[in-house]
Amino acid sequence: MLKKLSAKLSFSARGFTLIELLVVLGILGILAIALLAAINPVEQLNKAQDASLENVATEYVDASVQYYSVHNEFPWDAGCFSGTVSGSHLSPDLTTCTQTLIAEGELKSTFTNASNLTKIFVTNAVGTSQVSACFLPQSNSIKNNTNTKYNSDGSVNASCPGANTCYWCAE
Repeated sequence: MLKKLSAKLSFSARGFTLIELLVVLGILGILAIALLAAINPVEQLNKAQDASLENVATEYVDASVQYYSVHNEFPWDAGCFSGTVSGSHLSPDLTTCTQTLIAEGELKSTFTNASNLTKIFVTNAVGTSQVSACFLPQSNSIKNNTNTKYNSDGSVNASCPGANTCYWCAE
């Protein structure tokens, strides 16, 4: 009887077999892959960048409208325009006009550090007070957003949302 007890003790004291460890590692690997697929870190990064672009675009439009309400003209009408004219839309150079908006107190001085400013297209329909700031979204969630329905000049695109050429615009 003592021999049976010592045989049982020696068998249970050996630990896990290699097969058992490989099965556990395989299960953990499958769970890790499933978790990464659910989280999708690239989509999360794109979503964060798009959220930042939304904020910059909205802030720029708000500052332009505030400038217009005080001066009865946009900053690009007051001399900072060095952009392009496309059809009935003006596309001002944001670097120059941003300095004007900062000098007038419509934007904070740190706004010039907004690296996303180069990814935004600001347009103004000629002869109107309508301003649009648009950007091309990278994340799928913003591409499918109902506000992602424009061309880069702020005009509505009938084939949006969802297409890769649709812009999100703040007006």
